[in-house]
Amino acid sequence: MNLTCYIIDDESHSIDIIKRYIEQTPGLELSGTSTNPLEALEFFSENPAPGLTFLDVDMPQLNGLDFAELVNPVTEIIFTTAFRDYAPEAFEKNAIDYLIKPINYNRFLKAVTKVKLATEANKNGFSDVLAYFFVKSDLRGKFNRVEIDKIVYIENLGNYIAIHLTDEKITTYLTLSEILTRLPKNQFSRIHQSFIVNHCAIKSIEPGQIRLNTQFTLPIGGTYRAAFRLKMDNVILLSKRQTSG
Repeated sequence: MNLTCYIIDDESHSIDIIKRYIEQTPGLELSGTSTNPLEALEFFSENPAPGLTFLDVDMPQLNGLDFAELVNPVTEIIFTTAFRDYAPEAFEKNAIDYLIKPINYNRFLKAVTKVKLATEANKNGFSDVLAYFFVKSDLRGKFNRVEIDKIVYIENLGNYIAIHLTDEKITTYLTLSEILTRLPKNQFSRIHQSFIVNHCAIKSIEPGQIRLNTQFTLPIGGTYRAAFRLKMDNVILLSKRQTSG
């Protein structure tokens, strides 16, 4: 099966270069392009997500780094940019690779191969996501174990985050972006600037919010709504009569 690709760049000539590379590479299939990240976000919410997205960083409508945070759970990201300074932030968004313009074909192929290998490993049941991890506590030299399946939601507290488990709360010095890289993409979603939620803890999805099994509610931020709905479409059952018209 071909790896579907989508290109987002506000410069048409940059799109043309990557498009040509995709067309000459066996196993790749172009599903679409856009010079406007907001239009691309709409495409993602209405169509099957591509396996790989080539994403420019510096765009006027929506920064590529912010866009990646919205769609990273449903597509692999390769950043394309003329600026090296964004590299640390790019990999914080869990990008597969970071290509500096002008992009040559050999470098393009190397990046795509990384995606193919990662995709194949996930299909075969191999993953770098464990069932648990350890986070640093307030006590010097102490690390607390966090069981991933026990996480209900994670809350941003400024310089710290609070990991709300089924039986306790753990506070540690991390960002939501950092901890999201260690969580299974198909089980956790960032739904707000301040919250990540475990899908297994959701009792109901309501207008502008979700209700947890504990009856506690969390808001759904406007910029995260489309990506969250895209992920949840796989587990939302609707009659064709409800989706027609």
